[in-house]
Amino acid sequence: MPMPMENLRCALRRSFAASLVCLWATAALADYDALPSRDTDLSGRWVLNAALSDDAEALLAERLEKERRRYSQERRRDDLMRPPGMPPQIDVEGQGTRSARPVRAARRRRDEAYRRLLDISDVLTIEQSGSQVQIVSTMSSRRLEAGSRSQVSMPQGDLADSEVGWNGEWFVIERRVRRGIRIVEKFRLLAKTGQLEYRLAIGGDSELSRLKVRRVYERASGMAAPRNPSVGPVR
Repeated sequence: MPMPMENLRCALRRSFAASLVCLWATAALADYDALPSRDTDLSGRWVLNAALSDDAEALLAERLEKERRRYSQERRRDDLMRPPGMPPQIDVEGQGTRSARPVRAARRRRDEAYRRLLDISDVLTIEQSGSQVQIVSTMSSRRLEAGSRSQVSMPQGDLADSEVGWNGEWFVIERRVRRGIRIVEKFRLLAKTGQLEYRLAIGGDSELSRLKVRRVYERASGMAAPRNPSVGPVR
């Protein structure tokens, strides 16, 4: 029995929409290239040039202190708006009690996770072969497949969508947590000096949103690779 004309039109529209979705997904997968646009090799042992680099530890400490002050101001504002007779909130963090210990421990874990997130390291070892790039620092070891998309675990335990690959002269690692933090890391060789430039930018919903860090590394011949007990998965 032939299909009614209206049903045929609906089927054609659904097919066309599905084709557009497929084309969009293919384009999204092709955001970053598997190989650099020109002969570029990031391989080597690299040591931080502190004079040319941002102080990542200081930037992190400044941001966390800013967030602590903002939190304290919000608590004071809430206390001022509290109805008469209602007891104030208990701030256990500043008290030397057992109830304060879990809060302080949680903040220490958070701060360490943020250091790992910023990958604060004075040395890097990079091995590049085809589309495979391995980056080892004092904080982490990562094997990455350029031109790929995957899901990875963040230092805070969140699951993030990850895209990795080349964008012109930059090797890019982008991670996005749904309704959360977004991190973009970029590496390139500086043409005039042969130094390694690293840039990190944080956006999304996070205490570290709008934080940016730039570091410059020099080649270090004969230098031992940073110690790290395990190498992460290809991602």
